[in-house]
Amino acid sequence: MNYLALNVVFMLIAFVILNVFVRKSSWKLIGWTLLVMVLVTLIFDNLIVALGIVDYDTTKISGVLLGLVPIEDFAYTVVSVLAVSAIWHKLTKEK
Repeated sequence: MNYLALNVVFMLIAFVILNVFVRKSSWKLIGWTLLVMVLVTLIFDNLIVALGIVDYDTTKISGVLLGLVPIEDFAYTVVSVLAVSAIWHKLTKEK
């Protein structure tokens, strides 16, 4: 199994949790947060790859790169934004 297939599973789980269990989350706010986080990830991940701190097994990635970083690397950012927004909404909702 490659990284992309594994990441899709976790992204779907995060999406289902957010969409099914926490329907009142603001998709506009989540979208803006996601955009900012993906841009920050793009900048810093390219830096750490360029500096040789991180490297990827080319047999496990799709080959689609944004700069020096495989597209799979952004799944962690997407899942964290979706999961944190669901948890935040659940913990702070009015009773």
